[in-house]
Amino acid sequence: MLVPLPTPATPRELATDGGSSTPRSTREPGATATQGIVPRHLADALEPRSLCYGVPTGPGWADCAFLTSPGGVARSLARITRSHPGASAEVAASYLANWYSAAVVAPAVASYVLLRRVPDLDPARMSLRALDSGWFDRTALHLPVATVLAASARVEGAADRANPPGGGSDRVVGDVAALREVLVAEVLAHLTPFVRELRARVRLGYPALWGAVAAQCARAFLLTERATGDPDAGRQEADAFFARAAPTMRARPRWHEFVHRGRPYTGMRCGSCCLAHRLGDEYCTTCPFTDDTERERRMRAWIDTQGNGGLAV
Repeated sequence: MLVPLPTPATPRELATDGGSSTPRSTREPGATATQGIVPRHLADALEPRSLCYGVPTGPGWADCAFLTSPGGVARSLARITRSHPGASAEVAASYLANWYSAAVVAPAVASYVLLRRVPDLDPARMSLRALDSGWFDRTALHLPVATVLAASARVEGAADRANPPGGGSDRVVGDVAALREVLVAEVLAHLTPFVRELRARVRLGYPALWGAVAAQCARAFLLTERATGDPDAGRQEADAFFARAAPTMRARPRWHEFVHRGRPYTGMRCGSCCLAHRLGDEYCTTCPFTDDTERERRMRAWIDTQGNGGLAV
C-alpha cells in the first residue's frame, strides 16, 4: 500500500527515516502529565513519534522558536533536499509543512482528546528533534503545564495541579468548548508564522500549506482511536476543531468512511496534495487525486497489515 511520505507511522516513511519508539520508562500506566511522565495511552496515540517533558539536550534538538525562524526553516529545507534527491523546493516545503506541523499538533490534539489538557505551544517553550532526513521524531514540552478542564482539575487534585513540577501553573477553563478554543488558538498561533515563512520561500499557496497542517490535525484526531476505541469520537472532535480553525486553516480533509470485516473505519482524503508523487510512481492513498475506490482498497490493505486494532490512517 502506498501512503504519503509526509504522513508518519507508515511503512514507506519508516523505511526511509528509521522511526523511533518511546522509551518504556516514559509510558508508565496511570501516570499523569503533570508528573512529567507521558501516560501510556497518550504515548500510544503518538507513535512512532514520542513526547517528553523538560528542556532537551543532545544531537538533533532545536527549540521551535528557531525552527520557525527564517534560519531554522532554511536549515530544515536544506536537510530534506539533501536526504531526498530530486526533491524540488516545493516538494521539500510540502514535506516540511507536514512533518513540522505533525510534531507540533499531534501531542496537543491527543492530549486534548485523551486528557482534556491543551499544552502550552509557545515556540520558545517547545523543542523538536530532527533526524538526518528532516523528519521530526520527538517533541519536548519544556514545562508540563497546560490549559485544563475544570472537572479534570478537580478530579486530579487542585493542589497538585496548581504547582506542577518544573514551575508554572495550569490555566483552568469551564467547559470543552472553551478548551477547544484554546487548542485552536495555540495551534494557529504557533504555526501561522511558520506557514508564512514557507509561503515566502516557495511557489506554494496558503491552501496547499494550510492543507498540509489540516491533514496532520485530522490524522492526529483519528489516531486517538488507538486509546478510545471509538471510530466516531476523533472525527467528531476534528469537525468541531476545523469549524473553529476556519478560515485560516484551509483545505481541510474530507472523511472516507467504510466497513471492513464488520467494523466501521474512518480514513480521509486530503484537501491538498503533499507532492510525494513527484518522487515516486504513484499518488498517496490520502491524495485528492486518488480515486475513492482505489483509496478504499488501499486502506483496507493497510488495516490488514497492522493486525488487531489497525486503523485506516
